[in-house]
Amino acid sequence: MILIADSGSTKCSWAICVNGQIIDRCSTIGFNPYFISSKQVAINLQKSDLDDIRDQISKVYFYGAGCSSSKMNKIIETPFCDFFKNAEINIHHDLDAACYSMYDGEPAITGILGTGSNSCLFDGTTIYESAPSLGFMLGDEASGNYFGKKLLNLYFNNILSKDLKKKYENNYETDIANINSNVYNNSRANVYLAKFFPFVSENKNHEQMQELIKTSLDEFFRLHICCFPNHKEVKINFIGSVAFFLQEEIKAVALSYNCKIGEIVKNPIDKLIEYHFKK
Repeated sequence: MILIADSGSTKCSWAICVNGQIIDRCSTIGFNPYFISSKQVAINLQKSDLDDIRDQISKVYFYGAGCSSSKMNKIIETPFCDFFKNAEINIHHDLDAACYSMYDGEPAITGILGTGSNSCLFDGTTIYESAPSLGFMLGDEASGNYFGKKLLNLYFNNILSKDLKKKYENNYETDIANINSNVYNNSRANVYLAKFFPFVSENKNHEQMQELIKTSLDEFFRLHICCFPNHKEVKINFIGSVAFFLQEEIKAVALSYNCKIGEIVKNPIDKLIEYHFKK
């Protein structure tokens, strides 16, 4: 059995494969080494459905957010080696998964808009990064946690319109002390902040949310798409839940930059597996 996993910060999708075919799926929390320890990885693996089949796994291919250096990868690799004792462990960056899953034979840019954000260019051989991901405190433009921060800023500074404020107070946290505790005393603060994105998405036809979405996506394009010299010549694909729910808005901003949008996919795991077994 071979395991292939695509992990963001919030969720990790696992596919159990035999002879190139998916025979089962499961999910765990996201394993981003910037926000989780090796011990926490081990605990979550033991609680998952993978515990029943771990001795049958011969290879693991894990593509994860934050897995961009040998130091970070070790945080994931160590508990994986202990858990999947009979398996060869391969840890890769989620940018690799993004590029591989969206590649259709032509060079393309892929943007990731999920809990966090990032971008890369893949020509079929080499993956190119231009503007680095600075994480949820300094970057992650147009990501779930980015929209969460912007929404909270509008609400607590009394800038949110009255009708939106009422909707917000019916379903979301209004105690600033609880907000601060979840942001500053939480190892997964980026995931917590991203939980506020649904409010933005559900109210995206409201003028104030339209402006927030437009300016955020514009910033993402300006920093993470236009950094590639050929961004007007190649297709731009997107993956992630934020991209999926803001498809029309992304297309509108892309048009203003004379960019061509390719595919927008919420979860690339099936396309990743298809590419993986072709190679």
